[in-house]
Amino acid sequence: IFRLADHLPDELRDLVVEGAEVNPFYLEELVKMLVEDGVIVKGEQTWQVHPERLAQVDVPPTLAGVLQARLDSLPIEERTVLQQASVVGRQFWDRVVAHIQAAADGSPQLVPEMLSTLRAREMIYRREGSTFSDSREFTFKHDILREVTYESVLKRLRRSYHSLVADWLISQDRVHSGEHSGLIAQHLLQADRKEQAGEFFLRAGQAALERYANAEAESSFRKALDLSSDTPEVAACLEGVGKAVDLQGKTEEAVEALHQAVDLQDKLGNYNRMAYLYAHLSRVHFNKSSQKAWEACQEGLKRLEGTPDSPGKARLVAESGRTALFQIRPFKEVNDLCQRAIRMAEKFSKLEVSADARITVAVLEMLNNNAQRSKIILEQVLVLAEENGLLNIAQRAHNNLGVTLS
Repeated sequence: IFRLADHLPDELRDLVVEGAEVNPFYLEELVKMLVEDGVIVKGEQTWQVHPERLAQVDVPPTLAGVLQARLDSLPIEERTVLQQASVVGRQFWDRVVAHIQAAADGSPQLVPEMLSTLRAREMIYRREGSTFSDSREFTFKHDILREVTYESVLKRLRRSYHSLVADWLISQDRVHSGEHSGLIAQHLLQADRKEQAGEFFLRAGQAALERYANAEAESSFRKALDLSSDTPEVAACLEGVGKAVDLQGKTEEAVEALHQAVDLQDKLGNYNRMAYLYAHLSRVHFNKSSQKAWEACQEGLKRLEGTPDSPGKARLVAESGRTALFQIRPFKEVNDLCQRAIRMAEKFSKLEVSADARITVAVLEMLNNNAQRSKIILEQVLVLAEENGLLNIAQRAHNNLGVTLS
C-alpha cells in the first residue's frame, strides 16, 4: 500500500502495524481514512506523508470504528445514498436506491454520480452482471461495512426504507416469476408488514422445494407459519413443512405436520387438497412401512367417502392401489382400485395419475404370470410419459419393464 510513499515516518508505521493486529482489512481502511483526512496525499508518481497532521487525527482502535469514521467523513449526499443502499443488502441496485431517493424527496438523478464517487472511494464495487437487466448491480466491499452503515440509519427511517425496497422488488418479481420471494419477505417483515411477509415466505418455501433446497424451504415455511393467521394459508404452510422435512428424512415431523394440514383442509371443506395430503402421507410412510402407507390411504378414503370426485381423490385411489399391491391384497381389489383411479384421472385429464395407476396394473399382471400383458401396458405408459415429460413415471415404468422382460 505504501510502495509509492517517498518517506514513511516511524510513528505512521507503528500506528498502522500496531493498530492492524494482522487484520489486513483494518489496515486498508485505516490508510483510506488517513488519505481522506489529508495525512497521506496520493500523487501519480509518489505519495506525500504529512506526519504533523497525524496528531490531529483520532484513530479508532477497531475496524468498525475506522469504518464509522470513514462513513462520518462522507458528504451528506454520499452518506445518505450509502445508507439507503445498506438497507437493500450487501448487494444492491442503482434503480432501487433511486426509488428510495425519489420517495424520500431526495435527488434520484444524482444516484449514479454518488455511486461512482463511492466506487472511487472503494467502499462499493460494481458487479459485472446484474440480477435485473435494466439496473446496475453493486456490492459493499465487506459485509462489516454494510452492517456499520446500516446501523447508522435512523430507526424511524429503516421501516419506510425496507417497505420501499419491498415494493420495488415486488414490481420486479412479476418479471422474474417469484425468484426473489425470500428477499421480499425479509424486507416486508422489517417494514412490519407481517401478513404480507407471511405470504411471501410461503412463496419462498414453495420455490425452494421446487429446486430441492429442502432446509431453506422448511425455514421459509416455518417463518410463514409464525406470521400467518388465515386458515388456508396456515394449512399450506403445514403442508410445505411436511414435504420439506420429509425430504430431509424427518418422517415423524412430516407425518405430524401433514396430519395437521389434513385436519385444517377438512374444516375448510377442501376435500381435493385433503385427498392429495393423504396420498402424500402414504408416500411418507411407505419407505418405512407399507402397512402404515396402506392404513393412511384407507383412513383418507374413509374420511372422504361421499365427497365428489376430484384430481386429489384420483391420486389417493391410485396410491391405495399401489399400496394394496405391496400388501399383497387380492388381485381384484388391487385392480378395482387402479381402474377406478384411471377413470377418475382421465375425467380430470390427470395423465400422471392415470399412468401411475397403469404401472401398478402392469406389475399386478406380471405377478399374475401375464408378462406379455404387463409388457404391453408398460410400453404404452413409457410412450405417454416420455412424450409428456413425466420423468418420474418414465423411471418407474422403465424399472418395471426391465423386471418384466427379465
